[in-house]
Amino acid sequence: MKIMVLNLGSTSFKYKLFEMDQGEKELSSGGVENIGNAVSAYRIRSPRDIRGEAPCPKHEDAFALCLKLMIEEKVLSSMEELSAIGYKAVHGGSLSGAHVVDDEVLTQMDAHVSFAPAHNPMYLRMMRSMRSLYPTLPQVACFETAFHANQPEYRAVYGVPYEWKEKYGVRRYGFHGSSHSYIAWKMGQDAPHCRRIVNCHLGGSSSLCAIQDGKSVAASMGATPQSGLFHNNRVGDFDVFCLPVLVEKLGGLEPVMKALSSQSGFLGLSGVSNDMRDVMNAADEGNQQAQLALDAFADNIVGYIGMYTAYMGGLDAVVFTGGIGTNSAAFRKIVCDKLSFVNAKVDPALNVRGHEGKVSSADSGVEVWALETNEELMVARGTKQCLGL
Repeated sequence: MKIMVLNLGSTSFKYKLFEMDQGEKELSSGGVENIGNAVSAYRIRSPRDIRGEAPCPKHEDAFALCLKLMIEEKVLSSMEELSAIGYKAVHGGSLSGAHVVDDEVLTQMDAHVSFAPAHNPMYLRMMRSMRSLYPTLPQVACFETAFHANQPEYRAVYGVPYEWKEKYGVRRYGFHGSSHSYIAWKMGQDAPHCRRIVNCHLGGSSSLCAIQDGKSVAASMGATPQSGLFHNNRVGDFDVFCLPVLVEKLGGLEPVMKALSSQSGFLGLSGVSNDMRDVMNAADEGNQQAQLALDAFADNIVGYIGMYTAYMGGLDAVVFTGGIGTNSAAFRKIVCDKLSFVNAKVDPALNVRGHEGKVSSADSGVEVWALETNEELMVARGTKQCLGL
């Protein structure tokens, strides 16, 4: 049984192909960057590494390109060999978990485009296109909110009129559920003695999750993926009462929202880049704004860890994952050095780029782990379970 999992960004297309009947074997992975440009860069591994450039005006073109390459590499004989497509879908409002893509799912995702404007539209276009091209192929949306769905209501509400929650869906949902649920499962396998965990998914988009006994009990993202920690170019938490002033100064709501969603975060605060590596290099060279961005990001993370430690009544482990969390040993140390209240310490010999596993020292008060996440595997599992395959 072969399931293809799709992970879509505004200008990116990523996929993984799994054989779910053979120990969840990953057969191929890859994707396309710079979709919509005159030329897009692609890379697939199946397992041979293939790179190149091709025109991909739309995500559908990226799918067709990757499908063609997989067939050429004999990973797939044809489209008919696929049992299903699973999507790392973002926002379905009250819909949670894995759902077959039908009219109700599309309607709910349409209704929540304003909650996830950078994500829902391209998923909707892809789902509708695939439905038209391959009407008999099952498609499953695995919503990123699912892992957080059973948090207590008092942690999900905002201090706003209650009817907003009931009528408009204004509440905390939490996101990055595929990543956080994978880490919960992985730590259950590798460190079952760690019952109270804070997972730090740090990358282009970042969030923290408190995991107690394998379940999400708190998440930093709220009603939208824009909130919580600031991101590569997104604002994170922000005082909404600044909006009237900014609307007046910048000439309307649209430029304000554009700035908050694409010109903020690391990019806006550092004035250097939306890439953490560039910001760290600039800080090392004495750029004070870049240093401020790093300090603010680390401080925000430490604040959440402190809050989540209080929620869980203690802390057994901190896990770092995502592009930054897994790859930046230097940033892991920056954060852990600020966690003196739990005596978190990294081992210099273990806390190096490329090392995966426990990176804490023997005398650390909590375990510190660096783990590569596998969001697509969790989507493949959800897709299989949803379809009863």
